[in-house]
Amino acid sequence: MGTRSLTRVIPRQEGIAYNKGHEHYEDAWVTMYRHYDGDPAWHGLELAHYLKDFKIINGLGGLPKMGIHANGVGCLAAQLVAHFKTNVGDIYLRPHEGGGGDEDYIYTIFPKEGAPVYIAIYKVYDKECIFVGTPQQLIDKYTPKES
Repeated sequence: MGTRSLTRVIPRQEGIAYNKGHEHYEDAWVTMYRHYDGDPAWHGLELAHYLKDFKIINGLGGLPKMGIHANGVGCLAAQLVAHFKTNVGDIYLRPHEGGGGDEDYIYTIFPKEGAPVYIAIYKVYDKECIFVGTPQQLIDKYTPKES
């Protein structure tokens, strides 16, 4: 059986604490379901490596580079899905609801114009937020250490 996960993009805003993002599914711009490899050492690291250099901007002056710039939250959400959806199966879009009940992890991505992207990881079965930080902090925490 796979390690399932949800990934949501929710704009950073007053009233939503990073460690409570999983409760605010109605504010998600996208909810992406991953059927397997959803654990932090796999999906979490893939998300972090993808997001670590992103800059959220407002406007397209100077022709920003795709993959490191997003023209707002909706642009980031669309690029995220395009990046991860490369085959039939595994990655699906879900309605914005509390979850299907079989996910192991819920990742919430918090973008904000002119500020670093933050990621929170909620472990469903333990009912606890196990990580809040920047993509680089996630990489530092979950990358296996060499012996």
